[in-house]
Amino acid sequence: MDQAALIAGSLGAFVGLAIALVANLVVLPAVLKAQEDGFIMGRKTVLSSMTPDTVARITRFMYRVPMPLLFAFVGFLAGLKAFGEY
Repeated sequence: MDQAALIAGSLGAFVGLAIALVANLVVLPAVLKAQEDGFIMGRKTVLSSMTPDTVARITRFMYRVPMPLLFAFVGFLAGLKAFGEY
């Protein structure tokens, strides 16, 4: 793997992190509001197994930890693919 491929992969990872940041700032509040109101995927839902606070904590964790890591990894691979290494 040469230096240009690493640069392309790094740029892809940066784009993935930027998308995750926008999701944290724009999408996460809307998702938390929908969960608080009881509407998920346009349907009225009742969560009987978890409290709304627990669901909100899990949602925040997923948006703030695994999602940026996954987006960065996929962005890195997309950068490599766009450059032609894979």
